[in-house]
Amino acid sequence: VKVFSEFDDPLDIPFNISELIDNIVSLTTVERDSFVLDFVQPSADYLDFRNRLQKNLVCLENCSLQEKVLSGTVKVKNVSFEKKVQVRITFDTWKTYTDIECVYMNNVYGDSENDTFSFTIDLPPAIPSQEKIEFCISYQSGERTFWDNNEGQNYKILHAEWKSDG
Repeated sequence: VKVFSEFDDPLDIPFNISELIDNIVSLTTVERDSFVLDFVQPSADYLDFRNRLQKNLVCLENCSLQEKVLSGTVKVKNVSFEKKVQVRITFDTWKTYTDIECVYMNNVYGDSENDTFSFTIDLPPAIPSQEKIEFCISYQSGERTFWDNNEGQNYKILHAEWKSDG
């Protein structure tokens, strides 16, 4: 139970303005170092997602970015028992890249035609603002490798201030 009472002076607001300014500045600092996804979630348009999965045999299903951790799920067609699914990611506009192994999710939806894999990637603590973060998905089954590179555009992660500037 919270009891409210009227202030003697209605202009006497009980907060510290310098504390409010410090909080606003810290929010701006956090925003400057944050990132946003620069693509529509593939599963948002289910028909398009299903068609891409049929055509490419692999498709990013969904993805989220919280703090500096990128995580998501990937769907692949079940063309053979042996599968290797990876996220290929660059933090320096493809000067270098890293392959991150995805983890099989045991029969998530009871779907025998498709398998689901998940990934979690920690973004580096400092990424120069001129560098681009991009990723794509590879799916190796037997001797064949299939790619989901967002229809040739790659999946992009932008610095938050780039997104707000357009």
